[in-house]
Amino acid sequence: MFDSPTNVTTLISGDALKDAAERYAAAVQAKVVGEQSGFFGIFDKWFAHTRARFLQLDPSLPWEDSVQAEMQRAPVEGAVLAWNYARMQMFLDRWVQGRLVEFAQREASGVHYVQPHGTEFADDVFLTAQGVPALMQWRGVPMLKTAFDLALYPMLLADLRPRSVFEIGSGLGGTARWLADHLAMLGIEGQVHSVDRHPPARAEAGVTFHRGDCAVPESLFPPKILAEAARPWLVIEDAHHNVEGVLGHFHGFLRPGDYLVVEDSEIKRDALRRFVAAHPGDYKVDSKFTDYFGRNATCAADSIFVRVPAA
Repeated sequence: MFDSPTNVTTLISGDALKDAAERYAAAVQAKVVGEQSGFFGIFDKWFAHTRARFLQLDPSLPWEDSVQAEMQRAPVEGAVLAWNYARMQMFLDRWVQGRLVEFAQREASGVHYVQPHGTEFADDVFLTAQGVPALMQWRGVPMLKTAFDLALYPMLLADLRPRSVFEIGSGLGGTARWLADHLAMLGIEGQVHSVDRHPPARAEAGVTFHRGDCAVPESLFPPKILAEAARPWLVIEDAHHNVEGVLGHFHGFLRPGDYLVVEDSEIKRDALRRFVAAHPGDYKVDSKFTDYFGRNATCAADSIFVRVPAA
């Protein structure tokens, strides 16, 4: 259970794991006392209780050795301890990597998680995340977004405060309207530009629908808009066609601090690898958002990128 697969990144363990747990415990305490006014969240409580249990183990041994021994001595209690160890190990492994992480590093560590999303959640979580009785709607229009992403995007908008949002793949137009409404609620003077081969006909305040084809990325948005659109930008690729070509086209316009989100990325991995390889050091995964509800609890697994300044 605790052996690492060959030819992949090894998960944090031993003294490094213990040290990371101490550092994260201090970070939790500061967060609870500061921004949370003394309230512990569910994960905060779980981490504190789990760490306290591990501190009762033999201090001369790595925690993984003690857990193995406990599984032999008392299988039922040991299995619970092993489950908690695995969750703590995976969490701290990604926490020590920092907020902004190279795409290749994310992929290397992703082998320890459930595929193809690279998350600790089973497939049934994503199977139902867009809604089962019906798709979630905004102002009467269905949106093809998961519950996770409907919580993540407002946080990203609040952090980035984009003046321009470019959505590639309008669908029924519900998401574009939802994004524009959230910009307004946040007091951001921004504009949403959404493109599709068959865009919605209805006009909305803060939204401009465009007609374009991903087969010809230059056709997606008028050159004047791309030249004059206010910064920062949030670009959302959700069209699934000619992904590498579309991303390559937008690379010429994105600037440091702009965000690029590629949705449904589990079926676009090859295109993402080629795109990132073609622009080494220009993009990093922002794990604050990809991992906010657990590793890759988003349809944009490993693909909420921020363009970073040249090294």
